[in-house]
Amino acid sequence: MIAVRDKTEQILAAAAAAFIKKGFQATTQEIAKEADVAEITLFRKFSTKQNLFITVMKKVLETQFDAKLMKLAEEENTEVFLKEVINNRLDVLSENAPMVRMLISESLMGNLTEELQLPEIIFNSIKKALDHHFQRKEIPVDTELCARQLGGIFLSYIILPNDRPYHNLKTEEKNALLERYTKSVLSML
Repeated sequence: MIAVRDKTEQILAAAAAAFIKKGFQATTQEIAKEADVAEITLFRKFSTKQNLFITVMKKVLETQFDAKLMKLAEEENTEVFLKEVINNRLDVLSENAPMVRMLISESLMGNLTEELQLPEIIFNSIKKALDHHFQRKEIPVDTELCARQLGGIFLSYIILPNDRPYHNLKTEEKNALLERYTKSVLSML
């Protein structure tokens, strides 16, 4: 049984690398070669390239993009909460920039299912955390507008050119950036 799980993980890792590099255009032959399996093994396990793509991307998105926000929403201090959310999202997006760019590109070309629309995933996870934070504090806030502003910050940081990726900035550079972004969001609350 362990060998099956290992083989599946091997396929998922190879598929993730291929899809991040080439998007949905990566071929099953390339993935099978990288995973060191027969191409038929991919189809036995996932039936279609689309299913493999969805499985890989959902796994990556679940582990990288949604795991921490609800825990951060428990923070009592709104300014600290926003700084932590902004820092966490910029770190995750920056560290996964090739995958993020690929998902945005595939989304714009109409190659993704609704469940893999990265901008919507980012928006919905932020809004959910904002709703939770402000409901706990019993403060009426337009969380949709706030989530849109935060989503714009996050996506623009990936799409627009930067001198260095966020995750490579020095602590003081990150803190200065976090301070500016947080003040911007707080000003609209």
